[in-house]
Amino acid sequence: MRAKDFKQSWDRGQKLEEQFYELVKLRDPNARRATPKEQYKHIDFYTDFGTIDVKSKKRIGRADVDEQETIVWLEYKNVQGRDGWLVSCVDILAFERDDDFILVKRKDLLAMANKKCDLTDMVTKSSDALYKGYTRKGREDLITQVKMIDLIKLNNRIWSKNGI
Repeated sequence: MRAKDFKQSWDRGQKLEEQFYELVKLRDPNARRATPKEQYKHIDFYTDFGTIDVKSKKRIGRADVDEQETIVWLEYKNVQGRDGWLVSCVDILAFERDDDFILVKRKDLLAMANKKCDLTDMVTKSSDALYKGYTRKGREDLITQVKMIDLIKLNNRIWSKNGI
């Protein structure tokens, strides 16, 4: 990733986490942000109802201009080949959509992904990664895509970006 793209992505993620933190505080005044060390465990927030990792909308391919909300990337292994956020210890994953966040239990999402995705069927293009394994060139990650509708079918909570 180019330095400019990385900075834009980083800044967008920080802004999104700030927006999400305001929503968390409405539901749990005792919630706190994770420390930088805790963030290496894929935790963004500690709350009375569990740890949360916030996921922003993503582009499907590097050439895409805009992020979208119909396809969700799932990370089994990160770019260094270590456990990704889908197999982490975090309790809840909060996925950004245009107007809200959908919150699902990580374990439920992992179970669904393990049933629906064939990670042994490896593809070479991100546009072919729906329910299949994909590794980006020059990286050691293992990622896949599922449809947002798959998350909606799980036990979930929806938090409007406008508040409660």
